[in-house]
Amino acid sequence: MAVQQAPNHLGRLVCLVAFFLFFHSGYSTFEHLSYLKAIDGHESGLPLDITIELLTSVALFGLGIVMVADDFKEILMETEMAKQSIESLDARPSFYSFNHRGRAVFKNVILKDEM
Repeated sequence: MAVQQAPNHLGRLVCLVAFFLFFHSGYSTFEHLSYLKAIDGHESGLPLDITIELLTSVALFGLGIVMVADDFKEILMETEMAKQSIESLDARPSFYSFNHRGRAVFKNVILKDEM
C-alpha cells in the first residue's frame, strides 16, 4: 500500500496566490477595456503589466499543482492482477440472469421432476 503524504500547504498557498493574480489580471483587463471604451480608443492589445501578471499567475498555478500532486501510481497490469484472486477475475455479475425464458421452456421437465 502507498503511504499517504501530508498535504503540502506551501503548494496550496502558491495556488491561492496564483488564483488571486489570475483574478486580478482579469479585473485589470476589464478595467482597461472599459477605459478604452470610455475614451473611444481602439483596442491595441493588453498592456504589458497585465500580460506579465497573467503569465505569472499561470506559471504559479503550474508550480502549485506540481507541489500539491501525489506521486504517480503504477499502471502496469501485473500490479493490478496481483491484488485480485482468480475467482474475482472470472466473475462477471453483469452476465448473471435469474429471470430468463428457461423456466417457461422447461416447465414440463420441472413439473415431472417434482412429481
